[in-house]
Amino acid sequence: MITGYNTDVRHGNRVFHVQTEDKGLSNPRIETLIYVGGEILDSYRSSYEDLVAEGPVSDPVIQGRMDEQHKAVIRDIKNGKYDTTPPDLSEQQIFNDRPLDQAILEYLQAEGEVDTLELVLDAPMKPRFGKPFQVQIRARHSHSQNPVVDAEINIRMVSSLKKAVPLLTGRTDGEGLFRGEVELPPSQPGQCALVVGCSSEMGNDEVKALVTE
Repeated sequence: MITGYNTDVRHGNRVFHVQTEDKGLSNPRIETLIYVGGEILDSYRSSYEDLVAEGPVSDPVIQGRMDEQHKAVIRDIKNGKYDTTPPDLSEQQIFNDRPLDQAILEYLQAEGEVDTLELVLDAPMKPRFGKPFQVQIRARHSHSQNPVVDAEINIRMVSSLKKAVPLLTGRTDGEGLFRGEVELPPSQPGQCALVVGCSSEMGNDEVKALVTE
């Protein structure tokens, strides 16, 4: 299971929700969607078929591609890419399938860098029903890589059939690190996921992973 990225980015008087997910080895694509007010504003899709063609692909390698694409989209927003986007764009304009290399080139051409909060996992999360789960996660600035101290951490379990269940709250330490343990309930019907959210003055970020048997 590759952990996805969900980040709220405030720019001007709007909040953009950026979501990046891996479509899996059967469809080796990374998709980033940009939402405003619950509606899709734009999308980026990139393929990692080149990695699959070379042999088995490890999760950290795919996660690195996802991280790069997610941060590139956030920089695009912060650099004002969508400042003049009219609210009545046609579907053809909204869905913009362009290679990741082209998107990155656009960001490199923009002046300046803007730090946002990002959560970083030392290893992919693999929570299991009925088992204690150790959470270790870092909050840092996306560009400078400096730790985000005293950021609020909220861990909950969400389900496709039940209301979200809060499990643990806390704050990052002087190194931007949070450690904690949650006790996951026994197997439940529907799909369940462990969600770790973080918020501070730098913004918000969220990582999630399916809970398995």
